[in-house]
Amino acid sequence: MRQSSVEIISITLTIIVLISSLWLFYNTPAFIVGFNQWITNKKRRDKSPETLNPPDDYQPKVSIIVPVKNEERVIERLLKDLVSLDYPEREIILIEDGSTDKTPHICREWARKHPSLIRYLHSSISNGKPSAINLAAREATGEIIAVYDADTILELSTLRTIIPHFKDPGVAAVQGELRTVNPDESVITRLSVLNDFVVNIQQLGKNGLNIFIPLLGTNQYIRHNVLKEVGYWDSEALSEDTEISVRLAKKGYKVKYVSGATGVEAPAKLKVFLTQRMKWLRGYTQAVMKHKDMFRTLNLKTLDAYLTLIFPIMLILGLIGYVGALCSIVQAPTTVPILQIMGIALLALNLLTPVMFVSTNPKKAIYVPLFYLDWILLALVSLYVHTLALLGKPQKWTKTPKSGHMTTNIT
Repeated sequence: MRQSSVEIISITLTIIVLISSLWLFYNTPAFIVGFNQWITNKKRRDKSPETLNPPDDYQPKVSIIVPVKNEERVIERLLKDLVSLDYPEREIILIEDGSTDKTPHICREWARKHPSLIRYLHSSISNGKPSAINLAAREATGEIIAVYDADTILELSTLRTIIPHFKDPGVAAVQGELRTVNPDESVITRLSVLNDFVVNIQQLGKNGLNIFIPLLGTNQYIRHNVLKEVGYWDSEALSEDTEISVRLAKKGYKVKYVSGATGVEAPAKLKVFLTQRMKWLRGYTQAVMKHKDMFRTLNLKTLDAYLTLIFPIMLILGLIGYVGALCSIVQAPTTVPILQIMGIALLALNLLTPVMFVSTNPKKAIYVPLFYLDWILLALVSLYVHTLALLGKPQKWTKTPKSGHMTTNIT
């Protein structure tokens, strides 16, 4: 009986390690292409910054939507950037719902000072960001809709960098790069810096391979007519940006990813960090369950969308597989050491991202352990939220509080 149990555990671990290795192997080309593009962009930026995104005379009207709720610490910083943007045809729509601080007063004052540029809308119902940006989008008059969270920090050339990508009629949406503006505030914000690197490399690779690119919530842009066609954002979604990205992929639309220096604030406290990740991970799985019919219109983008959205499950399997791989390597080899061989392959694939990170600056090697800390934390969070889901426990959209702290000037 004991021998049988050992065999079952061994077979289960082998399957988990195999699945984890295949998933990582599938994602490897995107990381390689993305890292190569990152190096190319850096060389071009260092040599001549203006050649990375040259100016263009294509300037359709842009409606900028900013959802705000209790944002008194950060909203004026963003508004200063928005009114100073180097772009002629734009309108700014501030949509506020349920604030209990000075946010409404601040927004009204800015709208009063800039009546031809800023509109202030108030919603008496506070149902989260998706509902708020839907309300604002229906009031928008621009050809392109831009969405910024209140803590976003912009380069003045942001719109001139992003909007020319819409000259391609096949492009329905664009996601701009995001960088953490408070990396030195705590160990937790350092985790977000590592996440920035991974996401940036992966998105650059997906862009190069023309596969599924998920929108990231802020510094995102979408054609107004396409937004109407797909039915706006899902007000019930935990990750409305991810969910609408799936609908765009199902309809065959192209989404572009563009490098830049747009800043966002990362959670500095563990509780806030974990709450934010809970929403993101559950949101991915929610999108998968909602769009189970992706395989009916199977193509490279929808397949990649599916394999991207099972990331929360792969976090759990990957951690189990990683532990199993480590154990298998130190075991005495069997007649056919398949688990040991796959274990070594899994370990090698897991080293790819840290090696890329360190190669950008050898001094960053001290942060490599944080990659694995981040992975363990996310895997445990994913296990927790999916256990709650299996138990039928609902999860509501939650707002991440902002402090306005900056420890670096990314622009």
